[in-house]
Amino acid sequence: MKKSNIFAFIELTKLVDELKVDQGKLKQKLKSQSAYFNIIEPRYFSENLTKEWESLLNEVKHKGAKVNEEGRVVTNAVINTIDHLSDRECQVIVEKVNSIYDRVRKEFQ
Repeated sequence: MKKSNIFAFIELTKLVDELKVDQGKLKQKLKSQSAYFNIIEPRYFSENLTKEWESLLNEVKHKGAKVNEEGRVVTNAVINTIDHLSDRECQVIVEKVNSIYDRVRKEFQ
């Protein structure tokens, strides 16, 4: 069985470190770190974790991009979705990221 790519491990480490904040600032921190959800692709994960990461990506992108009257994207899908999440939903997202990270980390031990 193949392990997750070292890139996924390194980038998840950075993301998890950035998400260790006061719960009241979680939504803003998720939005500021939203690029990680676009650069860490499912193909970087082991077979066991690919579907879980894909599921998380679907969850954080389900609202789609916000467009203006001319059809231009004004907010990407991740930030637009996070804008619509409650504080509790943001906390759940962070818990899922942490869970995936813990499992990736174990693959490298």
